[in-house]
Amino acid sequence: MEDIMRNVGKLFVLDWKRIGKTPLAALLIAALVVIPSLYCWMNVWALWDPYSNTQDLTVAVYSADQPATFQGKKVAIGDELLSQLKKNKKLGWRFVKSKRAVQDGVRSGEYYAGVVVPKTFSADLLTFVQGKIHKPQLEYYVNEKINAIAPKITGTGAATLQSTISDQFVTTVAEAVGTGFNKAGITLGDNLPLIRRFSSLVTTTNDQLPTIEKYLTEVGALQNKMPEIRQKLQAANDMAGYLPEINQMAQKLTAANGYLPLVADAGSLATQVQGKLPEVQQAGDQLNTVVTHFSDLSAAVKKAATVTSNGLTVINQVDGTLPALNEFGKNAQAAIATTKDEVLPKVTTALGIVQNAADSGLTLIAAANTALSADLTTLQNQLQSLDSSSDTAAVKQAMAVQLTALAERQEKTAANATSLADTLTRLETSYNQLTGREEHPLAAAITQLRTVAALATKIQHDAADLSAALPSMDTAAIQQRLAALTGTASQFAQAAQDLQASDLSSSVQKLITAFSNQLAAAGTTLTTINNQVLPAMPALLQGTKSLLTQANEFLTKMQTQLPALQKELTDANSLLNGHMQLIKSGITTAADLYRNDFPALKTKLMRATDFINNDLPGVENELTNTLTLANTKMPVLQSGLNDAQTLITNDWPTLKEAIQKGAAAIQKGEKSVDLSQLLKLLSRDAAKEANFLATPVTLTQHTMYPIPTYGSQSAPFYLALCIWVGALLLGALLKMEYNLPPELAGVTVKQQYLARWLTFAGLGMLQGLIAALGNLFLIHTYVVNKPLYLVFAMFLALVFDSILYMLVSLFGNIGKGIGIIILVLSISGAGGNFPVVLSSHFFQAINPWLPFTYAVNLLRETVGGIYWSHLWLDVAALTAFGLVFFSLGILLKEPIRPWIVKMNKMVHKSQIIE
Repeated sequence: MEDIMRNVGKLFVLDWKRIGKTPLAALLIAALVVIPSLYCWMNVWALWDPYSNTQDLTVAVYSADQPATFQGKKVAIGDELLSQLKKNKKLGWRFVKSKRAVQDGVRSGEYYAGVVVPKTFSADLLTFVQGKIHKPQLEYYVNEKINAIAPKITGTGAATLQSTISDQFVTTVAEAVGTGFNKAGITLGDNLPLIRRFSSLVTTTNDQLPTIEKYLTEVGALQNKMPEIRQKLQAANDMAGYLPEINQMAQKLTAANGYLPLVADAGSLATQVQGKLPEVQQAGDQLNTVVTHFSDLSAAVKKAATVTSNGLTVINQVDGTLPALNEFGKNAQAAIATTKDEVLPKVTTALGIVQNAADSGLTLIAAANTALSADLTTLQNQLQSLDSSSDTAAVKQAMAVQLTALAERQEKTAANATSLADTLTRLETSYNQLTGREEHPLAAAITQLRTVAALATKIQHDAADLSAALPSMDTAAIQQRLAALTGTASQFAQAAQDLQASDLSSSVQKLITAFSNQLAAAGTTLTTINNQVLPAMPALLQGTKSLLTQANEFLTKMQTQLPALQKELTDANSLLNGHMQLIKSGITTAADLYRNDFPALKTKLMRATDFINNDLPGVENELTNTLTLANTKMPVLQSGLNDAQTLITNDWPTLKEAIQKGAAAIQKGEKSVDLSQLLKLLSRDAAKEANFLATPVTLTQHTMYPIPTYGSQSAPFYLALCIWVGALLLGALLKMEYNLPPELAGVTVKQQYLARWLTFAGLGMLQGLIAALGNLFLIHTYVVNKPLYLVFAMFLALVFDSILYMLVSLFGNIGKGIGIIILVLSISGAGGNFPVVLSSHFFQAINPWLPFTYAVNLLRETVGGIYWSHLWLDVAALTAFGLVFFSLGILLKEPIRPWIVKMNKMVHKSQIIE
């Protein structure tokens, strides 16, 4: 077990080392960790409190109502309705000048709905008192194409408008009837002599009993509407009670306006990265070319190392024989024919080493050019991160270290180029002294070498000066100096390319061949060799030995680093080019969101802040005054309806019976009638009776687990959704299999599965933590238990990552597809936005089997308030999901691996699917 965990730990550490060694991979991992959170934050922010903005839902209103006359008074109910609507701020009422304007506006989408008060509205209402009832109608138009929710809100407004008119009318009628009965009772009591006249009234009343019954039914209908009116008034009072919290949340919204620069910076960074995408694509193509031809590079380095090593061996051998040759030449002046053949092989061998030195010197200069380009690229990347870094001193220190190393490498390059130029100069001089001619076949190459040396020396001095001055320089000055250094580096690169193109190796080879031929010529004597050639050999070999030594050290070091370099380049090529389209798509999406959607979002937030600072206090004052008036009048209305209901329930049957009996008695000519009961019934309080009829029952509301905003209510759903999406992105981008180094070749498939799961789960938990922290401290969602909220966000990431890691690791693209299918089913079947009981039977059936169901419920417990038995049930269910999928992955990874590999090969044959 100890060996297993040690191997898993080594693989886990290997993952993070590889991420750290590849800046582009690290940047991609950082984007994968943050991008899913943006999905959650933007949705929660957008849905923060939509019902507080219903005043922006425009509803057109037109009244064609003509005033009517009742008992000598002018009645204009349409005008009164418009006056009341102008004071109503719940919807965006727009008062237009014609019915056609209402219809066209709703049809075009300018208004969400429209209400038309007909021409005979007031007259139709008054037909009730005239005995020829014609029910008035309001014409309501709605555009249901614009939005799914808006018609429901405007429809409620229209229904409330209708109810208000009806309730007011019923209350008025009930009170009028009750008042009439009171007057009748008083008149009857004070004017008993007028009983005969009253008997006629009783008879008439008996005849009108069906009409009275109808009126009382309408009073009952008004009473049925009172719970709704009382509920809405209570809701308004509750909202007024939340005014301090609303003000607090308004201040938070105002504070959120201060975070807009941070969001803008993030969007600007995405836009900058998008501008670099062609360079990223070009780098990917270049990297792929290097990986493809890496074997050629490895063979060339091995061959060059062997050549330089052999050259050093020969130099040492020749170097040791030169003193003996000099002495021999001095003592053998008379034996030219017999000793020349002994000297020439040594000299010729020494000249051959000069050829190796020339080749090695060119190799060192080419390597220096490549290293210089890499150093400048690193410095440019460090410069770009300087302004955005919180620790600029550390960045500058890193740049100074990089510049110092660059200067040291350029110093060696200048020395190599100078040494090679001096060696070639000595070679030409020795040849000219031997032949007695003045030829310079290497003059152009020597000039180019000295140009390379001069440019390398300038780069060395400029880099050293910049490194020393860097801590006290600002970004603009650093950028200017770095641009100048880059310009000199371009000149150096061009000089190095010109040197490579001059075919120096062939020129040196030709000169050495001519030199050797001249030495072997019959006219060349030992005395000539001794006087003209051998004295120049030590200096020639010393410069050659210095170049070969540096070249051999460089090539030997490179040869030992080639396997690791090939491994890193192959991994980087697979990560970069294998996911290039996804990288480009993700960065492009983020940049487009910043360019297209962020300005509108910023404008809305600024408008909301302006409303909070300028208009909200006035709205609060108007709301308080209106509620004070409504609360004052509501008991009066309630009392009147209660009294009316009492009259209908207790007294009306008696009254009705008395009227019928009275009418029957009068009709039959009875001499005695019990008027006391009739007087009692007719003497009741009319206002109380009407109020009772309007509102017979009161309703008190108690809210369990209050959550102040809709955004906070929807945050658990979007947080769980973004965690799942984040796990899908990790599964799409991260490799499921290891490219093992030789020292870890013996680890098992299960150990590899467990180690990569640790990396996968760690990144997923970081995604969940960032999303939850953003909800709390960026969006300021309402959460009752913040510590558990953060813990459960990471717990959900662990469970979701275990599920998706198993699916993708075992089944590849099929597993990714299954993960997307689960996501699609969860959006509708997990009850995230609407109760699942409102969905079809299919979604109700799959609801208990979706991990998303328990994830959303678990987060809701921490947001609204914990009901512990439900919380433990959700935790147990999610734990079961995670353990089952994790165990299946451990058990099935190795047995089904051959089948999966075979299936992937079949899919790859299409050359379309990854």
